Amino acid sequence: MKKVSSYIFKFLRAKGVSQCFLLPGGGAMHLVDSLGQSGMNYVCFQHEQGAACAAEAYGQHTNAPALLLVTSGPGATNAITPVAAGWIDSTPMFVISGQAKRPDLVGDKGVRQIGSQEVPTIPMVKPVTKYAAEILDPAEIRYHLERAWHEATTGRPGPVWLSIPLDVQGAQVEEASLPGYVPPAAPEADFEAATRRCVELLCASQKPLLLAGNGVKLAGGEQALERFLDKLPIPVQTTWKSIDLMGEDHPLYAGHPGIMGDRGANLILQEADLLISVGSRLDTSLTAFNEANFAKNAKKVVVDIDPKELDRMEMEKEVSFAGDAARFLSVLTETAATLSGADRWRGWLDRCKALRARFPVVTEAHEAVRGAVSAYWFISRLCGLLTPEDVIVPESSGGAGEITYQAFQLKKGQKMKNAAGLGSMGFGLPYAIGSCIANGGRRTILINGDGAFQLNIQELETVRRLKLPIKMFIWCNDGYASIRSMQSGNFGRQVASGPESGYTVPDVTAVAAAYGLPTFHIWDHQELERVLPAALSTDGPCLCAVAMSPEETVSPRVKAFPQPDGSMKSGTLENMWPYESI
Repeated sequence: MKKVSSYIFKFLRAKGVSQCFLLPGGGAMHLVDSLGQSGMNYVCFQHEQGAACAAEAYGQHTNAPALLLVTSGPGATNAITPVAAGWIDSTPMFVISGQAKRPDLVGDKGVRQIGSQEVPTIPMVKPVTKYAAEILDPAEIRYHLERAWHEATTGRPGPVWLSIPLDVQGAQVEEASLPGYVPPAAPEADFEAATRRCVELLCASQKPLLLAGNGVKLAGGEQALERFLDKLPIPVQTTWKSIDLMGEDHPLYAGHPGIMGDRGANLILQEADLLISVGSRLDTSLTAFNEANFAKNAKKVVVDIDPKELDRMEMEKEVSFAGDAARFLSVLTETAATLSGADRWRGWLDRCKALRARFPVVTEAHEAVRGAVSAYWFISRLCGLLTPEDVIVPESSGGAGEITYQAFQLKKGQKMKNAAGLGSMGFGLPYAIGSCIANGGRRTILINGDGAFQLNIQELETVRRLKLPIKMFIWCNDGYASIRSMQSGNFGRQVASGPESGYTVPDVTAVAAAYGLPTFHIWDHQELERVLPAALSTDGPCLCAVAMSPEETVSPRVKAFPQPDGSMKSGTLENMWPYESI
């Protein structure tokens, strides 16, 4: 006989799960005790949202789930937002929460609560998970574990959630008699037919473009992409989620398009006559809420693991294929074996390089800022000091995320990720913790706004306790700079976004010092040259406050315009503010 909580950890260890993020509680006491006996690495956070953010980051960086363990009631509800982020970003996550004892569950009694800290967790999380179940029969533990693991790690990955009542955690089961889960047979996709048509389109194309999305990384398709490009050297663009798929200096790299992409990349996309999109859901941040104008001159091949994503797209597609991104690229390379492309698109590649060179993201105007620090110039100088081993974590919303992704020039080997799909403030710090752990303690660079930083600032204690080499650069602009810009641009006034409208932030260096962390200040570009290398070379963690230019906004970008009926009308990808046309 074996206690259910012990069986759970035996199962997870056998699946290769070695990391747990948690905040303990009475509603999960058997699970927490078994964790301590399991040999699994664990990190305790100050808040469940922090633990869940770290688990989401770990899944993104490793393509494999860590365990997120929380208690019942508020422990579970506090973890939901990062799980929703993982749902949007297709991140494998394995979540287990405690629950009140079975005799104390509300069930169909019609009351609001009976058991201590009881809430209906599973109905809350089902919309943002691939699989969610409350285990009421201890004998079903193997079935639910096997099904949850299958769902989290196959097809389009995503979070799974098991709620386990306290008495079920402590129950004894006979391992040999536990029924398992048999997954249904997956339908076989016709890769050869799709790739043959793709090759036909490539043969007729003068200006082909490959858009490689996060699905390539989720499928482990990095080498498949390299083999394809060796055979067919066409320009490649990445999405924000896949921006670290290849280095900025790759001869075929053509930037990252979208509402806040780089200007040259958008012009390339709009000029292409063939778009092969692999592993991207082509969301509104890419299409600028205007699918009809997206890659308007191109015939389109769209490959996605999720057929529902293909079905909801309104754009016309020459090939619409539901399948694994890595396998598609591999079969496409084989299908194109007789197609010689070494010089076929040389003129087009030169054109792509010229367009990007014509519209650099970081300009002399950014360098010329005085009395404060330009965010764009900060990113430019930071890029020059980092190594291929560094991990970069921009905050998931606001200028710290948008400008970093827009201006950063990644080296091959660097990793840069956040939870941009949901775009929740406050993810940066705990996300950096999970990213650092997932990458074996590599130096991790957090870029965070001072307003968003407040939402999980308590995790400074976790950073200090673990002595993680996280260098925190906090862009200080008195709160919510992006929100102020949005409010002023649309309404000519501000509400709850800065000191003049009802919101303030503390001195982040004073808070960090209270947690026992080394601190730095950067007030202008002169100090940037001196202090930035010092902060980066500090042993262990540190926090550096950067005084940002208050007038600086995200630029270039596709602007949206309010309409009389309350709707918004987006501009086109090729006409980014402050540019008009070329």
